[in-house]
Amino acid sequence: MIRITTFLLLALLVVIGCERHAAPVPIEELELIKDDVRKFEVKVPKNWTHQILKGELILASANPKTTKRFLDFSKGEGGAKVELRAVQITDSSRVMDSLIKNSKVTFEDGLDRYEIEDATLGGKPAKKLWVAFDQEDGQFRSEAYFAENDSVVTILTLAAFGATFDDYKDEFAQIISSVKLARRPDAPKGPDTLAPTGPQPPSDTLRRFSSPQFVIQIPQNFEGKRLSGAGIESVNFVGSRLDCNIQVDVFDASKQKALDKILLQNKPNYGGKDPFSTNIGGQKGAYFEYAPTSKINSRAYFVLNNKKLYRITMNWYKPDEKLYLPVFEKCIKSFGFQ
Repeated sequence: MIRITTFLLLALLVVIGCERHAAPVPIEELELIKDDVRKFEVKVPKNWTHQILKGELILASANPKTTKRFLDFSKGEGGAKVELRAVQITDSSRVMDSLIKNSKVTFEDGLDRYEIEDATLGGKPAKKLWVAFDQEDGQFRSEAYFAENDSVVTILTLAAFGATFDDYKDEFAQIISSVKLARRPDAPKGPDTLAPTGPQPPSDTLRRFSSPQFVIQIPQNFEGKRLSGAGIESVNFVGSRLDCNIQVDVFDASKQKALDKILLQNKPNYGGKDPFSTNIGGQKGAYFEYAPTSKINSRAYFVLNNKKLYRITMNWYKPDEKLYLPVFEKCIKSFGFQ
């Protein structure tokens, strides 16, 4: 019998370390980029690849081919990134703790290798979360700084593969000192003002996420976080609203090959209503509709493929259903098996 349970957060495979050192992509010059919605700013390498989402994100990548590697820590080319993200919040203490926790990955041996220190960012007290561990091409190191201002958390992340973090030591110090913290957007001046006043909805532009078990297109402004638990693989995709997400869980189904029985076993977990039939990745599937809270609507999709059970759960904020549901449904239609 396969019955879905609650999982711990954030899993990562640890690769045996070595002394290799990748060739760093040089920083030729730093360029100040300013956001005109939430007013944050940061210096980034001018010659690196830039990605900018107004009011939300400034990302500079030394090697755009390593975008996926920062999500799954797979083998690949070396690279580094500078990322500044703004997240509007309502409860600063609770959400700050959650943001720090969700920025961690956990290791196969269950040990927490992260260190948390007091720091300063943008002239405000901050928390610094850092970790270093070995990969096949050398040490990976990441430093993330969290600071709250005007009910907005600014997160600055500096990370590099291939033991190249120290090669950027001086430039990273300049980048940290250049940060201006985000704040709430200005109040609308008239009915035509389009500046956002809260968490950003999912981007209509989708990007491909690939894992050993599945592929899926997710909103460009969502991040993928690997989770740990009793399954084979779990990944949570989330944007600036922490209660709006898509999560994919993969389980061993070698002992239970009947989807109807699996649905019957899990029916009580989703309000006891009958599931709706659908097609997922070219296979027969089904989904439950339910509401975990008065303001959140959810669906849980189930499909079997190659002796594995795939569960795709999506949650969205009910008042913004027109913004979230069409995009999330596009993501489900893009789902495929590896």
